[in-house]
Amino acid sequence: MLAPLILVWCAYAPISVYLYFYFPWSDLDAYTAFAVLFGSIFLISYLISLASFILLEQIRTIENGQSPGLGRPLSVGVWNSFRALHVTLIWAFIWFLITVAEIILRSRDETDPSEQSEPTAQNVAEFLAGAEQFSFSGMVFDGLRKGVRMIAFLIFPAIAWERYDKPIRRGLGVAMSHKGEFASGFLLTEAAAGVVFIPPFIVFMLADQTDVPFPDWTWFAVIIYCGFAWSFAILLEQLFTAELYLWDMKWRKACEAAVDRDAAVPELADVKRPSILDDVPDMKAD
Repeated sequence: MLAPLILVWCAYAPISVYLYFYFPWSDLDAYTAFAVLFGSIFLISYLISLASFILLEQIRTIENGQSPGLGRPLSVGVWNSFRALHVTLIWAFIWFLITVAEIILRSRDETDPSEQSEPTAQNVAEFLAGAEQFSFSGMVFDGLRKGVRMIAFLIFPAIAWERYDKPIRRGLGVAMSHKGEFASGFLLTEAAAGVVFIPPFIVFMLADQTDVPFPDWTWFAVIIYCGFAWSFAILLEQLFTAELYLWDMKWRKACEAAVDRDAAVPELADVKRPSILDDVPDMKAD
């Protein structure tokens, strides 16, 4: 499950580092710069969505009591990622707007941009870990990006599992119908991501408090760790949203069955919450 996201990070990391440290933004006019930024964000958004659809096909296979292979999840994932291009495009555009707002805000507060643009191994590691410009406003923008990303992840199952003609309405409907569960998942996955990124931050603190420079291999090891940590954090978001959507599917079917029996419509909490990590084929059972 983690392998597709690690491959995505292998593209995300060098693209982000190049754009942040090396790309000649000052040589471009505003329209070209915005086009490059949006194109890069859209590429990363598509790769993440592709990894998400591969995971969703694996989950669908497992939850139907079948053994997941490698070829079918990949082929189906690619096809579904094309079917979801309009969703990915909207996601990328909102991500782009958030990033532009963050850049504008930081450009007002930045006192010495040349110091932060040094492409040293330590600075690259801090950038990929999100520690180079750690601030409250940065946390807010990261939270906005995460929220939009998780909503996109909640829309994708409507395409991959139920073939809805209006997947955006379905995904947003799930989020709005179960706001408490969505918010708790947002906070829990954020807390888990914070925990897995503690080791790199400890290394950064030790490096700041000592006069002896750390060898470059230390920062390369931190960068590799950040790749796994980033992939794990995104995987948690994908698993949570997939599980919430599957829970909503079971709840809707329970509501339909209750209406057919003229019984009381159950609440979401009355329906057993499915677990993607157990051996119970929840889709097959329904």
